[in-house]
Amino acid sequence: MTAVMPVIGRRSPPAYTPSSAVGPVSQIINAQIEELRRPSPTFSGKAKPISEAALEVELFDALLKFKVSTSQVAMHLDRGWRSRLFAQLDSLLDKESWEPLDRPPRLESFATFLRMIIFLRPQRRPGLGATSKGELIATWSVGADRLTIECLPQDLVRWTVSVTINDDRERAAGITPVARLKEVLRPYGPARWFSDGDRISA
Repeated sequence: MTAVMPVIGRRSPPAYTPSSAVGPVSQIINAQIEELRRPSPTFSGKAKPISEAALEVELFDALLKFKVSTSQVAMHLDRGWRSRLFAQLDSLLDKESWEPLDRPPRLESFATFLRMIIFLRPQRRPGLGATSKGELIATWSVGADRLTIECLPQDLVRWTVSVTINDDRERAAGITPVARLKEVLRPYGPARWFSDGDRISA
């Protein structure tokens, strides 16, 4: 059972076993990661300033890999949804939005994001962001209710919720595999974020 806990620091993930949540989709994405994971020479992984030219190459490299990975599972994503995701990635990885110390999200993090989206099939797209360490962040907000999911490698996500239930404000956080995300979020009425309008389903 996934424990609900304060997120204090990054835990070392267990040995990787592809999530059973999406079956063949995981295999496709994992194969693409193996093919594309060789970084360009500018991907040093070190937190030190780099030149604008080098940063631009890193961002372009990441954007290309993300779009190729997405295209490999295009049959699982609505065309309009996929096009809007590409537009979000273009905006997120615009060099004008980045600091020299930050690095683009890692391909392994984006792979977890893709598997999560295919597994959850949300009607509403999340806002996208990234940590300085290269993890992709997806956020959904409805009024004051907020869900934030940080996509870690190996099908793990770090999630936080802040939501009002029966006039009480509740906050929770945890780390869970993508395959258990629906179950873990169910007590917080996730359809408020994932569905159109204010419909809340079981």
